[in-house]
Amino acid sequence: MGIPPCSSKKLIKALKKVGLTINTKAGDGSHTKITDPKTERSTTVPKSKDLSYVRNEIVNWAVVLGYSKKEIIKNL
Repeated sequence: MGIPPCSSKKLIKALKKVGLTINTKAGDGSHTKITDPKTERSTTVPKSKDLSYVRNEIVNWAVVLGYSKKEIIKNL
């Protein structure tokens, strides 16, 4: 199942809906930090209208942590 094109805002909302924690205070403002509350592992999402270059990697990171790719895509 492919991940549809989306902005960082939509991807961040979808990740939040599946249970990841969003921290907009971390970083310099051009990225948003996303953390898994169970493992405390985190990644950053660049603020951009076109995430084609990192969208798959961010979703796959969440899948490795145990989140459903199908649920993330459904929430986009």
